[in-house]
Amino acid sequence: MQAIAEHVMPKPLPLPEYLAGRGMTRCLGLFAAKIGRARERVRAGAGSLARLYENAPFDAATIEEALAADVAERLLAMMTRTMVLELNVARLEGALEGATAEERFEHFLARLQDSEIAGTLLAEYPVLAEQIESKLERWVEYSLEFLRHLCEDWEDLRETFFASEPGMLARARFGAGDTHRGGRSVIITEFSGGARLVYKPRALAVDEHFNELLGWLNENGAEPRFRALKSLDRGRHGWTEFVARAQCVTPQEVTRFYQRQGAYLAVLYALEAADFHCENLIAAGEHPLLIDLEAVFHPRFEEDGREDNAYGALGYSALKVGLLPSRFWIGEKKQSLDMSGLGSAAGQLIPRGVADWENADTDEMRLVKKAMEMPGAENRPVFDGHEVNALDYADAIADGFARMYRIFLRHRDSALDLVKKFAQDELRVIVRGTHVYAAVLYESYHPDVLRNAADRQALFARLSGMDAFREAENADLQRGDVPLFTARPESRDVWTCGGQIIRSFFAESGLDLVTRRIGQLSERDLERQLWIVRASIATLSSVIEGPDGRSALPAEEREATPSELLTAACKIGDRLEELALGGEEVCWLGLGPHDEKTWKLSPLGSDFYDGLPGVILFLAYLGAVSGTARYTKLAQAALTALRRQMTEGPGLTLVGGFIGWGGLIYCFTHLGALWRDEELLAEAESAVEKAAALIQSDEHLDVTCGLAGLALALHGAYRATGSQKALRSARDCGQRLLETVQATQHGIGWFREGLSLRPLTGFAHGNAGVGYALLVLAGMTGESQFARTADLAFDYERALFSKEYANWPDFRENKTRDYMNAWCHGAPGIGLARLAALGYSTDPRIHQEIATALETTLRDGFGGNHTLCHGDLGNLDVLLYASESLGDNAWAHKAKRMAGGILDRAAQTGWICGNPLGVESPGLMTGIAGVGYGLLRLAAPERVPSVLALEPPSTNLQKLALQKSGAEIPAQAQGPPHKGVREPVQLGTRAT
Repeated sequence: MQAIAEHVMPKPLPLPEYLAGRGMTRCLGLFAAKIGRARERVRAGAGSLARLYENAPFDAATIEEALAADVAERLLAMMTRTMVLELNVARLEGALEGATAEERFEHFLARLQDSEIAGTLLAEYPVLAEQIESKLERWVEYSLEFLRHLCEDWEDLRETFFASEPGMLARARFGAGDTHRGGRSVIITEFSGGARLVYKPRALAVDEHFNELLGWLNENGAEPRFRALKSLDRGRHGWTEFVARAQCVTPQEVTRFYQRQGAYLAVLYALEAADFHCENLIAAGEHPLLIDLEAVFHPRFEEDGREDNAYGALGYSALKVGLLPSRFWIGEKKQSLDMSGLGSAAGQLIPRGVADWENADTDEMRLVKKAMEMPGAENRPVFDGHEVNALDYADAIADGFARMYRIFLRHRDSALDLVKKFAQDELRVIVRGTHVYAAVLYESYHPDVLRNAADRQALFARLSGMDAFREAENADLQRGDVPLFTARPESRDVWTCGGQIIRSFFAESGLDLVTRRIGQLSERDLERQLWIVRASIATLSSVIEGPDGRSALPAEEREATPSELLTAACKIGDRLEELALGGEEVCWLGLGPHDEKTWKLSPLGSDFYDGLPGVILFLAYLGAVSGTARYTKLAQAALTALRRQMTEGPGLTLVGGFIGWGGLIYCFTHLGALWRDEELLAEAESAVEKAAALIQSDEHLDVTCGLAGLALALHGAYRATGSQKALRSARDCGQRLLETVQATQHGIGWFREGLSLRPLTGFAHGNAGVGYALLVLAGMTGESQFARTADLAFDYERALFSKEYANWPDFRENKTRDYMNAWCHGAPGIGLARLAALGYSTDPRIHQEIATALETTLRDGFGGNHTLCHGDLGNLDVLLYASESLGDNAWAHKAKRMAGGILDRAAQTGWICGNPLGVESPGLMTGIAGVGYGLLRLAAPERVPSVLALEPPSTNLQKLALQKSGAEIPAQAQGPPHKGVREPVQLGTRAT
């Protein structure tokens, strides 16, 4: 024990000034002897270099201090948790003296000066002592290597980078980036004259070839022109100019910045690049500058998938580069994070929290996780003192991308010749995300794994997958490095950090991939990539309703004919066929809401709202109404993909009519009835069983995600098949809704956590939709308590009605306006719920509310976008539903006259979807499938039910389905009628 203490601390040594008097930093006194010897070695080595190189640009007497400035922070990161553990042990054992927590902390630090106590502590944590010594050894070696390169390259550096005398080296900031290859990292150098320079411990041939490519692009029409970063390659190391963030001076500079970003994206897409996240980009005025080019010509892993399906098409798209906004969700609460080169705004909450010290510098010091916001990176342009959001410059980005893409198209052969110059450059292969390695390294300095080397090794062994790289990963991690793997564009081999070669690991070399990519560039691919560009940028929006700002009503100059409406719906079917990815099994890329605050770009999932089921249902009805078999075939191919998702994907946890099991029940019920397919009806019955198991745990309760939507879907299944399971489950939904109701000053309501602090109004998430579902349940079960509860739910909305706006308020926390006019929130959806209630209620107030809702819908509900959820076709469906429910054809004629104007405008603008930027998307509720469905329903309302009301299959289809299954229609399933109250509604009779 004493021998260990003498080795570590042969005698008390004063700590360097920068380590003294800083609380826990003084624990480094345990290693004062080691630190002192390391500094002496650097000082001696620097002196030798100064004598060897007459022009050495540093003062050997002081350079050691400049190099050591970051050492303490790195050593403390390794040892602090162990020291805090020992601090708390000493406190609990009563070994600390002092009247206050601060005095006892000081006593703990003083105890560490005792050689016996220090020896005992270090004997318990031999792995920590070994790692500290290894870190210091690597710092010495790398510091002297860096100084030697600085001396050797000095004359060339002065000529290449400095317009005036830079002076002597004043500071070298280590750790600018990850450490690889024995503690080597990027070093930011600062000179006494104020100049700065970046040292990189790797070859920079790729940087020089990239600059050559940018020069060629400038000569061939790049506009605005690129600025190239100066670099100096020295084979195994190199130097680049330091780039400082700078503001844009004019709005035009901001536009040019984003045009260049789009152009860079096209270049990097052509070069099969990856990993261009926010930290690899600096916004230098109007110039975005790429500061790390290691991950171009990036090879593909087998598990990345094929390009001919939706997942592969997205993975190999421009999104792969890392510049485009791309959210990923982390932690139990599924917090979203965007680290992209174009996004990564400051203020995002760091998932899982950040480790921080509570009660620091006391004997009660402990580690806690705190919710913290991410600081901003330097990737976004600044104008007038504020960061600029890429969402506002989507057109500039798309324009820059398209211009650059077409330069490659026009000069394809020359571009192919240029990329061959990269053939032997050393480039990085990203096996795992750096954040994974960083997390493992952080845990490797936990005291539990610092007592025994085998425990630390076992921690590293927990990394799963990527077996070919595991041995090399473990070796790098053991040294405290982030594992590094490299490749050459011309080769399929991979090199480990230790120099071992994994032969022919990749199916194609990076150069072959880039050659193929450039060879496959086309106008059709450009169209798809531009869609991905705009869709990804749209995910930066926090406005969940999509395009805002409603204009005048569509012209009512002519009434759209059924033939015209069907033709328009078929054109949308053709577009979906064109956009489909796959063969026997197809899917689409889509942009849809991930939750009430964020949007997501991804292959369509299993939700009815904007996923595969909704698109399938539209195509199925389109095939049936038009008599065109290819639409039906496309729906069946998408159904194959949906079934695979349900089998292989994560299990559904929601039960709603649009997001969850209810949507699948609804879809399979309609498909089974429409195609007379017993297997599909059986799948609907199976989905009923799975949904039933989740009823008691549902907290969403509403139509979209919760029990109200499930109840409506179960109603359809019961009407179509007479399923007793559906009836029992529907009753259970009703009971759960009664159990979760909350009393209010006027009526009752249901809370949706995360959406609002009070019950919501409206159809999608509010009382209107839940009340409608309860009335349907009353009709199904004959239980009057459901109807009474529905009346109280409507009373809550009546108490909140605004005479000024002739509308019902939207209480969501994340909203753009207090009063919406859509199916989801506001008058149209509330009107729809009241129209549906006519079949179950005789309350005269419902007629007044219908009149008000229809008048407000006509006045304020059109002109924003064309979709079902919060657009024109959804509100037209309310008018059509009014015609059916009231037996008044005037509403149908009005809807078709407005549809004529909408068709005329869409012929000029295209269909505008209900998402940020109006990006075309295939989904049902915010995309073109829903537009097509709305047009189809206007063309053939007797055959196509209202999905907004989650109507059951038509009576004829129900009979066909029941005949196919051999069942009989139960009396309860036959009535009361869903529509059929024949009482006209007069406009101008507003609700009070």
